[in-house]
Amino acid sequence: MKIIRFVKKKLGIYTIYLDNDSAYDLYEEIILKEELLLQKNIEKKDLDILLQENKNWECYYQALNCLKKVLKTKKELSLYLAKKQYNSKQIEFALKKLIDQKYLDDKVYARSFINNRIMTTTKGPKRIAQELEQKGISPPDYLDVLNSEYNEEKEIEKITKIVSKKTISNRNKSSKILKQKLEQELLIQGFNPQIIKKYLNSYEFPTDKIIAQKEYQKYYQKLSRKYQGKELEYKLKQKMFNLGFINYYDE
Repeated sequence: MKIIRFVKKKLGIYTIYLDNDSAYDLYEEIILKEELLLQKNIEKKDLDILLQENKNWECYYQALNCLKKVLKTKKELSLYLAKKQYNSKQIEFALKKLIDQKYLDDKVYARSFINNRIMTTTKGPKRIAQELEQKGISPPDYLDVLNSEYNEEKEIEKITKIVSKKTISNRNKSSKILKQKLEQELLIQGFNPQIIKKYLNSYEFPTDKIIAQKEYQKYYQKLSRKYQGKELEYKLKQKMFNLGFINYYDE
């Protein structure tokens, strides 16, 4: 087959027109590598090989355009390309080239992700590590950064903010119940269990007796409209027990 003309399109793509009335879009890399601007003839078997290689470059540019919009991990980008119907060899070609060109780097992604999470969320280091591994980043690519950026001082700073906020929003609960609630919340958020215990054991919780008296009066006024005598006493005990005031329900 004879190449009768070329038309250069945008984004480094050429359309080649053959003498059998067929036309193909090929990336510039293919055109230059095979010297098609100089070579005027192409065999059918060679064209098939070029089209396969061209698909590799199509996958590469699809990936590159994706990275220009949002930073992704190798795993995320692989899944993205697979959804675009590229096969494993095409994806492998694209990822390798992007890694070689420093456009795709899980360590760089991890550093950016960790700093963002520290600045914008209340998540602890263990929770951030879980998120990174879900994105396909292995510990060697994030542990050094996570340990240096999220040290014990930073954990205590975050824990202090959470405890202060939760203490205000749970001011009707006993110190025992509040402490249990805080410990559970902080563990879920991914903070170090030893640091949590150390902090909560030294934290000055509101005085139970004062809170209990206020809660008892509040529920007494509310429940006494509906219950009396032993039934009222039982209902009050139940309410106070649920709040953690086992020894103060009859103050």
